[in-house]
Amino acid sequence: MRGSKNASLTSKVCTRLRRAIVDAEFGFGELLSEDRLATAFGISRTPVRDALTSLSAQGLIEIRPHHGSFVFLPSRQEVSDLYEFRAMLELQALKMSLVLHKEKTLESLKNANEAMVVGWKNGDLLAVARADIVFHRSVVENCGNQCLRESYELISGRLDSIRTRISLALGDVRTRAIKEHQAMIGALEKNNVSRARAVLSLHISKSLAWFDMACKQGLLTAPHRSVASPYANLSLEEGGGSSVSFQTGDK
Repeated sequence: MRGSKNASLTSKVCTRLRRAIVDAEFGFGELLSEDRLATAFGISRTPVRDALTSLSAQGLIEIRPHHGSFVFLPSRQEVSDLYEFRAMLELQALKMSLVLHKEKTLESLKNANEAMVVGWKNGDLLAVARADIVFHRSVVENCGNQCLRESYELISGRLDSIRTRISLALGDVRTRAIKEHQAMIGALEKNNVSRARAVLSLHISKSLAWFDMACKQGLLTAPHRSVASPYANLSLEEGGGSSVSFQTGDK
């Protein structure tokens, strides 16, 4: 019984820390303190350590013996490899999703893109990034192939973390993403699958250029926080987390 309780607690910590990394509450390469995490969550260090080990398997945490646990810091080559693999998976998933669940896929894509538009109008860049994540996950989740979904899940944490940071650093690129999403949806509504896949392929290829742009401006490594310390935002309760807003005209 106790083991089950500890496993459940570890799972909750893992989920919350994953969201904190994806939402850029912690910066790329940032050292995570087991003691401060345990204190913030009001738990012992054991489930925290187990959660960090799990996140390491997802590529979100780098555990350095005798030095500590760090948020992953992707190299350009790693990002390029991730996007190349992402393109393979999403392009195949799109084709399969349209055969198996066309209407469901279209509805999910429309809802996610509309959420991006609403987030942008409200000046909530984090909401825009989250909706963007849902848009691309919708393609994969409806493909009907468990192996493909599992392969995507292996890289999704890193992809989502990079996507969020690009959105927060270069807000204006999301308006271009919204338009490209709309073009993809329009092609699918006309049953032009080849056109939709071409739009998606080009859309993904641009991501590396946006990553380079944000890196050159030094905008990717710094965390985006609503408070001075990310540990102040950590909670195992639903709703714990941060938001990032901007004024119209700001990036």
